[in-house]
Amino acid sequence: MRGVPSDYYARLHEVEASHWWLVGMRRIAAGLLEGRTGGALLDAGCGTGGFLAWAAATGSFDRLCGIDVSPEAIEWVRSSLPRVEALVGSVVTPPFDDEEFDLVVLNDVLQHVPEDAVSRVLMELRRMLRPGGALLVRTNGARRLRLVRPDWRAYDAATLGAVVRSGGFRVERLTYANCLLSLMAAAPQPPTETSCGIPQPAGRVKNAIGGALLGLEARYLRRPGRTIPYGHTLLALGVAV
Repeated sequence: MRGVPSDYYARLHEVEASHWWLVGMRRIAAGLLEGRTGGALLDAGCGTGGFLAWAAATGSFDRLCGIDVSPEAIEWVRSSLPRVEALVGSVVTPPFDDEEFDLVVLNDVLQHVPEDAVSRVLMELRRMLRPGGALLVRTNGARRLRLVRPDWRAYDAATLGAVVRSGGFRVERLTYANCLLSLMAAAPQPPTETSCGIPQPAGRVKNAIGGALLGLEARYLRRPGRTIPYGHTLLALGVAV
């Protein structure tokens, strides 16, 4: 990503394990993935490995892999998760063979992919999935598509659904999240050298309140077919067809 602080990945690693938003998003992902954990998982754009650490702790996966364009991010993964296959690589040209994975996750990456490469990325992720495998996408959410610059956008539900389908997926779930807190907060903005989108470390009270609110959403979304109508986060679960 362009225009981010030099200590971006160190700051991300600092908050990944405990910040209420990141913990809450993993709980929501767990609810949406109910019955789909197991086999081989790829975290495409894994950052410093927060989602991979959660996946490893579940004990549900036979193989865990992560790729990121940043060598620094991959070093963080390798040092903290030695059993994960962590490689420097791009989601545009991922370094894996066809049908290697049962699940691919794309967390807060799609909004940074240049617009003319989005379809290619989705098709590449589809290529790496086994028949019936799943793709979970988490990205910025908005009521209407917001195109701020070529490498940053906020999706509305209809657009994200269409993008996922274009890659060869059947959309099984499509929902906003972080609803209550989004009503009180400004819309997400693209990262800059001073504002990178990484949340500041939160105290015990903020973590407790934020975690409780996202925990409620996670429990609600665990039931198949349920959706949340608005939030600053948007998730899609696609099944390879």
